[in-house]
Amino acid sequence: MTTLLVDARAPHGSGLGRHLREMLGALSRTGRFEEIVLVGPTAALAPVRASMLGPTRVIDCAWGRYDPRIPVAWSRLARQVGRPHRTWFPNWDGAWQLGELAGSAPVTTLHDLIQLDGTTLREHLRASIAAPWMRRVLAASRAVVTVSESSREAIVARFPDDAHKVQVIPNGVTPVFFARREGQQALRDLGITGPYLLTVANKKPHKNLEMALRTFARLTPADASLQLVMVGERFPHLARLRQVAHELGVWDRVVEVETLPDARLATVYGHAEAFLFPSRQEGFGMVALEAMAAGTPVVTVDRAPIPEVVGEAAVLVPMDDDAAMAAAVARLRTDARWRDDRIAAGKARAAVFTWPHAADALAAALCADAPAG
Repeated sequence: MTTLLVDARAPHGSGLGRHLREMLGALSRTGRFEEIVLVGPTAALAPVRASMLGPTRVIDCAWGRYDPRIPVAWSRLARQVGRPHRTWFPNWDGAWQLGELAGSAPVTTLHDLIQLDGTTLREHLRASIAAPWMRRVLAASRAVVTVSESSREAIVARFPDDAHKVQVIPNGVTPVFFARREGQQALRDLGITGPYLLTVANKKPHKNLEMALRTFARLTPADASLQLVMVGERFPHLARLRQVAHELGVWDRVVEVETLPDARLATVYGHAEAFLFPSRQEGFGMVALEAMAAGTPVVTVDRAPIPEVVGEAAVLVPMDDDAAMAAAVARLRTDARWRDDRIAAGKARAAVFTWPHAADALAAALCADAPAG
């Protein structure tokens, strides 16, 4: 048994936050660590610690994700552990100077290379900062974990010197999404008054939520009661989504919601007519499995890694083919046998992915010797 030091600066938010929270709870149950020390905001980490077993403590750090002070200050933070330990960075924005007490190089989880993509000036500036930072962290890491074979291939192609370190550990599905869901009042509290389609994604360009809006607009003439519920963190791109919805004449039938507690999110998943997942870039696609676990059929695009994750349980359509997506939704709403088959296949597929299995694999990587180059 050893002590584990974790960069836990971002316990909330999108999929990265869920990955951190669920992994910490499951890691604490592996029995591999005598203590887990978290670097992050003390108050925000209180509910996370409550979900963990065994000794834990926090080294308070108010800096957020992608803070450039971390590479400089991490060795000082690491010295506060007080004894040799293993280190896990759950995102690429970690450090490469760990201090004399670290005992070994870290394990770094690199979910995807989305930070290195883009065509705008802002995206190029972001990539110019992220790429060298990522390269140094990976070079200093004893192992690199990613969440899909598609991401592994992209990482190996971009950072071939570290190819021997990269291994795939898929994400899990949180059990709450398999559980009994709340009733209709919970939906009415959010402004949901009838049948609805659902998206769960932060409002960023690469999530391609414009395709979901176009799909919805194709279906509204046949059903005046249909709504589109869009759940996810708000970013500046939301203004563009509002504009598109107004142009399509459907904004008054869109229910736009920010993040929800897991139990309420499970309810929203479980009552939807269909889950739309048109994303252009993903490291994994956890929300598709969450919808499947909740018993909602998924219509998504044939862009890697999504087919790898959903298998044959989801309905796949070509990227940006909103006509095909709308046709799939229409069939799901009218063909009960096909819908039931998709739901059963989705539940079975989601059950394959568990956080305990992911944590066991991550704990093995953290406790193993570094692979040879």
